[in-house]
Amino acid sequence: MKNRKIRFTFNGALVIILLVLFITIAAINSVFLSFDYLVGVMLRNIVELGMMALAVTLIIITGGIDLSVGSILVFSAMVGGIAAVHGGNVLGVVVALLSGTICGFFNGFLVAKIKISPLVTTLATMYLYMGLARSISGGDSVYSYPASQWFGTSEIAYIPLQIFYYAALAFVFWFVLAKTTLGRKLYAIGLNEQATNFSGINTGRVKLVIYTLSGFICALTGLIWLGRFTSIKYDAGTSLALKVVTIIVLGGTSIMGGIGDMKGTILGTLIIAVLNSGLTVLNIPIAAQTIVHGGILIISLVSYSVLNTRMIRRRVVEVKGVSPAGNA
Repeated sequence: MKNRKIRFTFNGALVIILLVLFITIAAINSVFLSFDYLVGVMLRNIVELGMMALAVTLIIITGGIDLSVGSILVFSAMVGGIAAVHGGNVLGVVVALLSGTICGFFNGFLVAKIKISPLVTTLATMYLYMGLARSISGGDSVYSYPASQWFGTSEIAYIPLQIFYYAALAFVFWFVLAKTTLGRKLYAIGLNEQATNFSGINTGRVKLVIYTLSGFICALTGLIWLGRFTSIKYDAGTSLALKVVTIIVLGGTSIMGGIGDMKGTILGTLIIAVLNSGLTVLNIPIAAQTIVHGGILIISLVSYSVLNTRMIRRRVVEVKGVSPAGNA
């Protein structure tokens, strides 16, 4: 029998990091292993970031970025909350989802049709949507309503409903990216947009779709956020975009585009969930938590670079039909 070599992938490294973190924290403090803490605290607290990370992964794979996700979340939640006060629950949900979708469409229009850099576009709209949220609320908090509370606090068999939302969306986004024509188009755009455009693919339309989708997911996330925390203020989403990007990059998606997958983003989400909750249960100061987050991200980037370089070398060797030993 021939010996099969086990190829060490980046996702494999992420799984090892996840297990090591989980086992280490659980060994130090057994409270971490309780069902209430794992499900009611750790997973529940990462859902909003995880959902937005799924959508933004599609954007980053094309070589784009969306820094406005936190502001869209807040703006749509606030607009929906104000609408609910005047027109009831259904109007509040519809207005929230519609406003987030419009914000995403506007981002996509500027990027795809006006050809403005995604970084510049979403940096500008981040402040635009934040300013609009402050204007419509007068700088005050907007409070949750029954429909948003249902999104944010409902449970099925003691499991928060938003975890089911995330699981369903994770599967859908994985399927779209890995198994559909749209997914192949996203990778093609990230690797070489000009060549993809010449091949007959309407790259502008594809970008418009994924930015609009990102806005919709942010609005849905906003409903969950508002229901979970009972109120929201205009500046609540200030740091969310960077946290989302951290999850995606940690998952192995290249910020330059063309490389990455949804499994990596899901694993990155779980690692951040374990890290955040673990450091909290261990009573680690916030300042130290920030340092740890940065260290984990740097380690993941270095690991990805090393593994990616080895993968490229292996492919070159396979194409040439020469083994590494033969070159020595």
